[in-house]
Amino acid sequence: MELDELKVAWTELDNRLKRNEELKESIILEMMKSKAGKLVNRFITGEMIAVVFLLLMIPLIIFELDKMGGKNWAMDTTLFFTLAVCFVYPFWGIFKTHGLMKFDITKNVGNNILSMNRYRIQLNREKKFLYYFVGPVFVILGLSTYAVRKVTFSLWSLLICVFIAAGLITYWSYKYYNKSIDSILKSLDEIRELKEE
Repeated sequence: MELDELKVAWTELDNRLKRNEELKESIILEMMKSKAGKLVNRFITGEMIAVVFLLLMIPLIIFELDKMGGKNWAMDTTLFFTLAVCFVYPFWGIFKTHGLMKFDITKNVGNNILSMNRYRIQLNREKKFLYYFVGPVFVILGLSTYAVRKVTFSLWSLLICVFIAAGLITYWSYKYYNKSIDSILKSLDEIRELKEE
């Protein structure tokens, strides 16, 4: 009699442990999904803010060209280059955002991993283009504009500080993006492992 009761109690305890384990796994799964979803939403928000900001810069640059155009070739070249960047980047930002919007945490994990890897590749291309083309062109144009205008030493100091700050902000923002993408991919791998179990 006691042996039968012990078997029933043991089976009940075993069932409770299994339910607890399943509950823990589902809680962990939901937490990882939530974390990955929030980071992707931050990426999308950041991309859209950059697109809107650059689109709003276009009329300001055109106004500045209309007001100061023709007085200084270096300033005109800088404004035209900035206008070109402000016109082209929104298309690139929308393209990246479109790829991110395919990320759906409730659907296939493999597609989400593919989406994040694609976004990482796009960010790396953007970073190289920014580091090796856009950044140096802005530095050269900024220095030539200041040289032509023969500005004071304090303005030269300000320009150098702006270039250093822009470089550091760019470096740290790409580092943050890569760290966040690694975190999302780690969460997606863990979600896939939990689903396979």
